[in-house]
Amino acid sequence: MRYGSRLSFLFAALLTAGLAGCGGGGSGGAGPAAVLPGGPGLPSTGAAANAHVVISIPKPSASTGRTPAYVSPATQSISVAVDGGTPTVQNLSSSSPNCSSAGTAYPMNCTVPVSATAGSHTLTFITYDQPNAAGNKLSANSISVTFVAGQNPAIPVVLAGVPASFQVASATTMSSSSISGSATTGYGFLMASTSKILIVTLDADGNYIVGPGAPTIAASLTGVTAGSGIAIAPAGGGNPNLFTLASTGAGSAALALTATPSAALAGSALNATVPLSAGALVTTVAGENGATGLVDGTGTTARFSGPSGDAYDSANGNIYVVDSCMIRAVTPGNGTANSATVTTIAGDPAACGHVDGTGTGAQFRFPYGIAYDSTNGDLYVPDGCSIRQITPGNGTANSGVVTTIAGNYTTCGEIDGTGTGAQLNYPDGIAYDAATHDLYVTDESGCTVRQIDPGNGTLNSGVVITIAGNPSSCTSTDGTGASATFNNIEGVAVDSANGDLYVTDNCSVRQVTTGNGSANSGVVTTIAGSNSTCGFVDGTGTAAQFASGLNGIDYDPTNGDLYVSDDGNCNLRQVTPGNGTANSGVVTTIAGGNSSECTFADGLGNIARFNYPFFPAYDPTNNSLYVGDDNYTIRQVQL
Repeated sequence: MRYGSRLSFLFAALLTAGLAGCGGGGSGGAGPAAVLPGGPGLPSTGAAANAHVVISIPKPSASTGRTPAYVSPATQSISVAVDGGTPTVQNLSSSSPNCSSAGTAYPMNCTVPVSATAGSHTLTFITYDQPNAAGNKLSANSISVTFVAGQNPAIPVVLAGVPASFQVASATTMSSSSISGSATTGYGFLMASTSKILIVTLDADGNYIVGPGAPTIAASLTGVTAGSGIAIAPAGGGNPNLFTLASTGAGSAALALTATPSAALAGSALNATVPLSAGALVTTVAGENGATGLVDGTGTTARFSGPSGDAYDSANGNIYVVDSCMIRAVTPGNGTANSATVTTIAGDPAACGHVDGTGTGAQFRFPYGIAYDSTNGDLYVPDGCSIRQITPGNGTANSGVVTTIAGNYTTCGEIDGTGTGAQLNYPDGIAYDAATHDLYVTDESGCTVRQIDPGNGTLNSGVVITIAGNPSSCTSTDGTGASATFNNIEGVAVDSANGDLYVTDNCSVRQVTTGNGSANSGVVTTIAGSNSTCGFVDGTGTAAQFASGLNGIDYDPTNGDLYVSDDGNCNLRQVTPGNGTANSGVVTTIAGGNSSECTFADGLGNIARFNYPFFPAYDPTNNSLYVGDDNYTIRQVQL
């Protein structure tokens, strides 16, 4: 009989969550234990990374009770394949090449060299009952590891063994940012996705358990968030460690795991519960947490002073950001961490004011919110009590030309009119309607929604009319035109399918029908949240709760959903308008924590952390949001 063999692989540190379980027949599971070395991050890719596998034969020990379990006496060889490629074969006998004596606990080690590019990979082991990977296949098992260029560490694996903990990891060869694990939050995965995961057991020495006699793993779910569609099932294909994990939306669940050893010598059943979170993936693309300034650059070399508005440029994929008294362009750089290039297109970093001009010759005083005009490529920014137009220019002679098109910076009020003859009262949110070429503005201090025809120099340039709200009554009442009231209105988004507007108003999201631009024609309806009860609750309609002072909102034309920056709770929420269906006003948190967790962390779903996110901008090309964060960074949120 051959006893449990240990395989130690010299690879990069693990990218997984290690989970301690409870032994005993069917008892309650323990929570996650410490994360194994090498937490989630973005490994370098492309560079070669060498590693080696050490196969050890442990000696049975009645005193410890944890070495080894039973391994088929027929096991004669093992193959090791990286991502399903050509396997490396190792014979398992004391006379085999690359095998040597190793000590009392593991009397024999056998070394297998392997290599791959730096990054996350899946290793598959197959055992055979004859040397040289011949004869009958006895078992197939897989684990997930990360190769790092310039490192050559060992990752131990034991053939069979007594299970002491679980590990959950991605089985897909991808950037490590696609999965996430931690000791307290469990395992995160991308919302509305289907992926393969590996669930394996480790012995008390931290060795992966594979081979004949390895425990049988069962996985099931409890507490699945309604509407999230989170599900798990064996993936098949002869690999008992491989499972399919899927979801149709954001949410959470508890993954119940049981590992049943194949022989009494290997101990009793091991149980554990893993928290699952399906959500959006948050990465920082520009700026550095806690480092303020106004410096152009790439990734962490760029500095922001106070990003408070984002707009997506559908022509070239840029993101435009309102930052202090400046307008800046962010080229995302394919969404990889710290890849974005930041340049300033208008505004003077040394002076805040209200001066029309070009580039640094222009000045802004209180810019807040920004909209992109997909018809002509211009930008529009609320600034104090005026609306400013900026031509990005993409480096041409017209780059950064700033013009005031509506309102008067020195006179605030609620007067409909044209150009500087109109008065605005500190507008915050702004959105462009590509169908009508109009702008819509939330007049925060005036408690109204205003429509502006940019006109581009025509007779109707800068015509401002009020479509909903009453400046003499800043409350929260559904109604039509001036009979509707708003309490603390900030963000606005245009629904391109039906021309409606959605606005954030204190602790609620409200719908405004534009009424084809006729004065005071907007019908206002509250679809999610309630201004009478603020808080943090996912739910439907008025049962959902937001923190007070909601700021930004944007519309997703691919599915009709809305995304809201719930800055007081330091998270991002998804709202399904539903248009009167059963799903009307369903609110789900897709990334971030709650009001007591306003910090900074990249990651998936509730693993990620924001420090007051501002005004999300939806990028349909990459199915992502971009938000400015009050920790002086620009974050990408992959949906």
